[in-house]
Amino acid sequence: MQQPDEKLKRQREFRTVEFRTEAREAENGKKELVVRGYPILFNTPTKVWDYWYDEITEIILPQALDGVDLQNVFLLYGHDMNRVLGRTGKNMRLETDETGLFMECVMPNTQEARDLYNLIEAGIVDGMSFWLRTYDQVNPSTLTRTVTKIEELPEVTITAFPAYKETVVIAMEEERRKVLRAQSEMARRVEEELKNFS
Repeated sequence: MQQPDEKLKRQREFRTVEFRTEAREAENGKKELVVRGYPILFNTPTKVWDYWYDEITEIILPQALDGVDLQNVFLLYGHDMNRVLGRTGKNMRLETDETGLFMECVMPNTQEARDLYNLIEAGIVDGMSFWLRTYDQVNPSTLTRTVTKIEELPEVTITAFPAYKETVVIAMEEERRKVLRAQSEMARRVEEELKNFS
């Protein structure tokens, strides 16, 4: 199999997440809609789709986020940069712990955010992903990739079509069913992103 050239070694990857929703009263008496969870889980072997090798097993190590700038990460809907829901330092916070990368976002007071929150609460939209860039490569003999260093984490996203084939997403404490994403759609997205590096 032909290996990617140096320009393609920096990869953009989408991943899924476990998250929860909560409606709470703010200090001003208004209702806040909160989404929280773990966009990244450490030491969790997961089957993901890879552009060059199709399905692989991937593990993200705890040190992978060391030194990553988390001060300008966005929360999007469907990886769409025109549908921004949150941003670190504004209405979203990110922090690492022994489990992974924890996220909490107070959803903005927009119609789309309220509608999306209701879809999450009802279990209609029950997935999240994130976008990372890494130089870590797949071991072709074992079809595994151990992510030791994330170069960039531009966004996390709420989506009905997460990249992981197996996803556990929780809304209002109720466990949701695992979601499958079509490989053809992921291949199209990855191919489009790789063109940006050529």
